[in-house]
Amino acid sequence: MPFLSDHHGCQGWKGEMAERIRAFDWSVTSLGSLRNWSHSLRSTVQLMLGSPVPMVMLWGPLGYMIYNDAYAVFAGGRHPYLLGCAVELGWPEVAEFNRGVMSTCLSGGTLSYRNKELVLLRNGEPENVWLDLYYSPVAGDNQAPAGVIAIVVETTAHVISEQRRQAAEDNLRQMARSLEQRVLEEVNARLAAEEQLRQSQKLEAIGGLTGGVAHDFNNLLQVIAGNLHLLARHEPDNGNVQRRTRAALTAVERGAKLSAQLLAFARRQPLSPALYDPRELDRGLADLLQRALGETIRLQVQLPAEPWCIHVDRHQLENAVLNLAINARDAMAGEGTIGISVENLLLDQTFCAGKDLSPGQYLRLTVADSGGGMSAEVLKQAFEPFFTTKTDGQGTGLGLSMVFGFVKQSGGHIEILSHPGQGTRVQMYFARSIAAPVSPAVGPVPRASAGQERILVVEDDSDVRSAAVEMLRHEGYQVCSAASGDAAMQLLAQGLAVDLIFTDVVMPGQIKSTDLATWARTQAPPVAVLFTSGHTRDMISRNHQLSPDTHLLSKPYSPEDLSAMVRSLLGG
Repeated sequence: MPFLSDHHGCQGWKGEMAERIRAFDWSVTSLGSLRNWSHSLRSTVQLMLGSPVPMVMLWGPLGYMIYNDAYAVFAGGRHPYLLGCAVELGWPEVAEFNRGVMSTCLSGGTLSYRNKELVLLRNGEPENVWLDLYYSPVAGDNQAPAGVIAIVVETTAHVISEQRRQAAEDNLRQMARSLEQRVLEEVNARLAAEEQLRQSQKLEAIGGLTGGVAHDFNNLLQVIAGNLHLLARHEPDNGNVQRRTRAALTAVERGAKLSAQLLAFARRQPLSPALYDPRELDRGLADLLQRALGETIRLQVQLPAEPWCIHVDRHQLENAVLNLAINARDAMAGEGTIGISVENLLLDQTFCAGKDLSPGQYLRLTVADSGGGMSAEVLKQAFEPFFTTKTDGQGTGLGLSMVFGFVKQSGGHIEILSHPGQGTRVQMYFARSIAAPVSPAVGPVPRASAGQERILVVEDDSDVRSAAVEMLRHEGYQVCSAASGDAAMQLLAQGLAVDLIFTDVVMPGQIKSTDLATWARTQAPPVAVLFTSGHTRDMISRNHQLSPDTHLLSKPYSPEDLSAMVRSLLGG
């Protein structure tokens, strides 16, 4: 009876891979024609096909791949190419790893890994995956190892979940430590500088996770802050409660600042451009840079007498300069001179060609070092995310790519000039702004008075929703709530009349927060909409810049923040 011609009731023996194995021309491999397969090979293949767990057999010295239906799902876009392919050709990105597996198991050994991290190209793009792997030798008819059987269980989702949980716990512990250390900062400036540098290095290490962690962390802070405010209001005469809630709210504020740093690092915050005077680089940033870079680095800042102003996000620009300066320090092995220079330039059509720039007046901001420089090959990849020439654990490869993204979002241009042994110059170009500076309004902000309007709170996190509803009701508003955009739209469609919709940005369901905002704008009169989020999303911003008619209250917020924003939108 031909091999695999009768499934005998086993689903795996009549599945996709059973059919593909029967149809494949095995004569082009060292296994030979299917009808000539050894008894041991056939038995192992049938065992593997009947398993619901992803399994693959690597037969012969080259490890020709035969696998089951579950492994075909794991392989993604590599399936069905992998069938009958030598393992090192099938997975070239992990060829060295598989070479070691074949050598060990064909010598009679076994291997097992828990949460083994590999970078695979299953669907054309590199992705980090974590796997539980179990390898055992498979005997041929002569009882000697003739192949390797592998059980492959992907644990990526579990590992990422655990990493995020651990990162959130680390951030909470860091917030608590920072609260204690603030008392010491005024006493010992050097300790504060070392802590700031340590924090910067930690942010770099978790760069790939910062956005999602900060979003979840802000939701957690909002629940804590909201309930602390409500507790303080319920116990106005209890001095012990008031003292402890104030201390806890101070910790929440520090946590919110830490979260904001994480979001800025992950480029999850829209830009808030304003007129920027480059002289601030010398007045406000130079001291911070010197403390961060250390005493063995000499910092030189050169400015023209009247540098042109530019229209950029100050925080992001100074963060970019800090990133470049730290890169320069590392390139010089911690010793040497870093130059930061500013020049007013008139760029012509020839220079601007191919750079997404229009001829005109520009400010060039340069960060230069006297380090070892870069080769032409390294320069080609310098802006690619995750590319780094540093040793493991010394950098994520995100610094230059983040600076590149910021400059491009700001309508500018960035370039690197470098040669081996001649140092590196990173040059950023920003268009000159001739807008007049706007003086910020000063003076106390009066507490907004509440009203009797009806507000619809839309929030999928029940704890956040409950706290927001109670805050608004305490201010005298009539409040309805919904756990999703779908539920909110159903209430509105049923005739619920509201004066304002207070909605989280990202929620489950078909109806998104932007759909609620569109509905609100079409009403007569229009219904006010206030967004809230642990971090801003592209769906409510354009090129990471909020439009004037989009109002966002970032989490965590206080009752006073919420009340003031609501009253401003309701015209109170």
